[in-house]
Amino acid sequence: MSKCHWVRYFLVSVSLLILLFLEGCANSNDKQLKLVKQKCGVCHPVELVFNKKRDIDEWNRVIHGMKVRGLKLTEKEENEIVGYLTKNYGK
Repeated sequence: MSKCHWVRYFLVSVSLLILLFLEGCANSNDKQLKLVKQKCGVCHPVELVFNKKRDIDEWNRVIHGMKVRGLKLTEKEENEIVGYLTKNYGK
């Protein structure tokens, strides 16, 4: 193969890897949003969650308060929700 073919092959391969990575991130983000809607939307409209920007400590306090009021979360679910909210609705 000529040098030009190798360069094209390399660029196509890198592009595909980037697309796969971005799709995985989007799917993860979708799953986390679904989890937020599923867990937080039980007691109040989920839009209420998205009305304020909070830092990670504030989101942790909010989630703790909801757990005190009866929200059932695994540790993994809690980490995913706090991570999603901090990333998308953080200060």
